[in-house]
Amino acid sequence: NKATRSIGVIPTPNSIIVKEGTFVINQKTTIISSVDSLSLNVAKSFGDFIKKTYKIDLITKTRNNKNAIIFSLSNDSAVHNDEYVLDITKDKIIIKSTTNAGLFYGLQTLKQLLTPKSFLKKPILSCMHIYDYPRYSWRGFMLDVSRHFFPKDSIKKIIDIMAMHKLNKFHWHLTDGIGWRIEIDKYPLLTKQGAWRITKPKDKPWKQYTTCVKDDPRGSYGGFYTKDDIREIVRYAASRYIDVIPEIEMPGHSHAALECYPDLICKDQPNIGVYCAGNDKTFEFIENVLSEVIELFPFKYIHIGGDEVKKDNWIKCKLCRAEMKKNNLKSADELQSFFIKRIAKYLNNHGKKIIGWDEILQGGAPEGATVMSWRGIETGIKAANAKHYVIMSPTNPCYFDFKQGNNILEPDAYKGFNNLLKIYDFDPTPTNLPVDERQFILGVQANLWTEKVSTFKHAEYMMLPRLSALSEVAWTTPTNKDRDNFIKRLNLQFDRFMENGYNFSWSSATPEAKVIFDKQKQVFKLTLYNELNLYDIYYTLNGKEPDIHSKKYTEPIEFTEPIDLYAKCFRKDSFVGYPLINHYSTDFKDKWTIKYKYNFNDAYNGGGERALCDGKKAENRGDDKHWQAFPVNDLDITIDFGGIYSTSEISIGFFQYREVSAAAFPKKVVISVSNDGSKYTPVLEKEFDDIAKKAPLTRTIKAQFKKQEVTYVRIFAENRKKVPGTNGDAWLFTDEIDIK
Repeated sequence: NKATRSIGVIPTPNSIIVKEGTFVINQKTTIISSVDSLSLNVAKSFGDFIKKTYKIDLITKTRNNKNAIIFSLSNDSAVHNDEYVLDITKDKIIIKSTTNAGLFYGLQTLKQLLTPKSFLKKPILSCMHIYDYPRYSWRGFMLDVSRHFFPKDSIKKIIDIMAMHKLNKFHWHLTDGIGWRIEIDKYPLLTKQGAWRITKPKDKPWKQYTTCVKDDPRGSYGGFYTKDDIREIVRYAASRYIDVIPEIEMPGHSHAALECYPDLICKDQPNIGVYCAGNDKTFEFIENVLSEVIELFPFKYIHIGGDEVKKDNWIKCKLCRAEMKKNNLKSADELQSFFIKRIAKYLNNHGKKIIGWDEILQGGAPEGATVMSWRGIETGIKAANAKHYVIMSPTNPCYFDFKQGNNILEPDAYKGFNNLLKIYDFDPTPTNLPVDERQFILGVQANLWTEKVSTFKHAEYMMLPRLSALSEVAWTTPTNKDRDNFIKRLNLQFDRFMENGYNFSWSSATPEAKVIFDKQKQVFKLTLYNELNLYDIYYTLNGKEPDIHSKKYTEPIEFTEPIDLYAKCFRKDSFVGYPLINHYSTDFKDKWTIKYKYNFNDAYNGGGERALCDGKKAENRGDDKHWQAFPVNDLDITIDFGGIYSTSEISIGFFQYREVSAAAFPKKVVISVSNDGSKYTPVLEKEFDDIAKKAPLTRTIKAQFKKQEVTYVRIFAENRKKVPGTNGDAWLFTDEIDIK
């Protein structure tokens, strides 16, 4: 079965049998469809595609004959929801399904078999039999339109991209702290004022909480969707068998709404974006809003947020404390649970179900609530254990606002790193989840938050090709996935993207380098590669820009003197991705090899495996990119100098910032030295008391000793595991190692 997967379809079908012979679409070919309107729409869509792609105008009929493409809605019993059969024989093509959605998915497969034009010049198809069905019922993508607004036509393009990949759930993040994007008749200020914000050049966009009107002379940014816009988009998505799920954030992330209606803030408290949970007017407002939202979105789910709720106001608020006393609530978490349950009851009474981010588990989630697990798979497991349906959407690897490449020329993004194959390798159903609870995993979703994504072109770049990887996670059963074959099929997908005019990322083709020092030969060895291990890399060592006439990389490059590497990747003789431009010296630290017992965090990698010896010291702030961080785990590294070195001092830096992060100084540090890499002698072993200051602090821990010849150094720093005084996980932040 895997041997036939070179047909180039993404996501790959679950069963493919390639046969002898071909079918040719020509001017005499007809389209045959079942008589129902939805089947006819699918058939018409295919006719439009053939006309646009191959300039062939096909006639649609409702009667069967040879040289035909047949869309058949069947009454047969189905094993899987939305399954379809695609049969290509020498005289006809048949797509058969028990559902219109299944016919549509079969159409997407057929369209991919007929593209890209760069590969298939004429509409000639190999005979084959495909039996296919989705692994999960929830195959989602979320777009945040609050931080940055995207017009109606852009939303439609995103829906088209989703349909191409057989995704079926569009999660529309319509409200958040800095922007309300949905028209509500009863509360016109929400879009007259809440949809616009004052732009402040010195502030990050997600910090611009001051709302305004559209034509504010101080400068405004924003936009919103009218009810007619929303109806149009919902219809557009429905025609592609995609359900639209609106998200109306509560009780937190609501600065914009509360600037418009400040009487819903806890009395005498600042606007921290959290509704007063003890004020009946809050629930009157939210229920009125939801009553209008319900009318616009026919799908059964409404997403109510529920994440990252700051509870400081509630603890100080008389009304909130009175509500807690009245309902025997013992904590602010239980008050949040009370809030969510009240909204869930309202929605249930109006025929809707709620989805919330995994924080709705705090204090107890409402019965029947579906949990969107974003803080890791563990919260999803916890929800499934409690018999809640779960959508797996963990930051790692489902957040598409994270970087997808390491090159310095990549657009600005959050510190996390979710590259293409990391997404492809993800399994939303944890192996440690009991078999009888796996039924609660509805599926998987990618999320694109747009704090740093201000244009549709950038949004496409962050989506593609990562959405291709996610689609195969969502659709194809694990036994039918094939990583190497996916890479080959992706080569065709790139051409489809280009033919459709999509702006996609070539990060996975961008050259990367790894340098090691060969102790035996006393030379440096530089290896060039890219994530896909695909296409040719050409390079120079003198800093000049390479082309296809430069030296092609075929084996590790050896050097003993400094080099100026300039490397580029070429596909079909055209440059793709970003260039790799770097100077490599041959100094003492360059000869080091550092081995880690525990991996550093992807989001705070400091620059990778050589971050602790790159000569770039981090500053006294948590967002400095040179810090390397270890959540919960200890720092335990061994350094091989590549030869004997005479030293009397070894030091390493650490960082702590208790007020706004989980960075905490180590509990204990041990520095040891060795000549053979087996027997180590400690030169520093010291425990450190906690420093409770909230301000950012740095500390250099230094071992000074009688000069001796050393080949290896081991540095161990014990993580405190929990931030003192809290239940939060402690992170160990460290940077540059110095040897004197």
